[in-house]
Amino acid sequence: MREVHMRTLLDIDEKPYIEIIAGRWVEKVSGTRRHGSIQIQLGSIVMEQARDRGYVASEWRFHLCRDPENRTTLVPDVAFVSRARLLALPEAEREMPPISPDIAVEIRSPSGRERDIQEKISLYLEYGSALMLDVDPDRSVVVAHTRDGITTYGEGERFTHAATPWLTFDIASLFAEATAS
Repeated sequence: MREVHMRTLLDIDEKPYIEIIAGRWVEKVSGTRRHGSIQIQLGSIVMEQARDRGYVASEWRFHLCRDPENRTTLVPDVAFVSRARLLALPEAEREMPPISPDIAVEIRSPSGRERDIQEKISLYLEYGSALMLDVDPDRSVVVAHTRDGITTYGEGERFTHAATPWLTFDIASLFAEATAS
């Protein structure tokens, strides 16, 4: 991710997408085949297992804080919002909710800055995400962040977490297509 200058709020929903992290404008890193493959795979897993619990989307914008000094608007690679939370919002706010998703997924890119990743994890949790998944394709791991702690899942393990007991998957299968040559 790189910091962005000379763009307006109207530009943030045009590619390349812009995220605003606590007032700092950052260009969202363009995905690679591997990144996109994991994004589709994990999005499909969440969508299939969420069933009628809520809504799943990729590249869905969330406005976490509208204070001009700390404006924060993030675009997770995959997001899940429960039906009850989304439908409680006025219809006009459902496309770009003023809340943090229940589950936010960020898939690391080689050019992603660690500072930005760590700050996004903190912001998702601070603004109400129950679970934030930090997916690292280079190490084939998924790191689950909640307000209660961090759990790392690697190859040969199965993802299960108390924050989302309905969501479970094999870590190896998540990375299988993306790492195929």
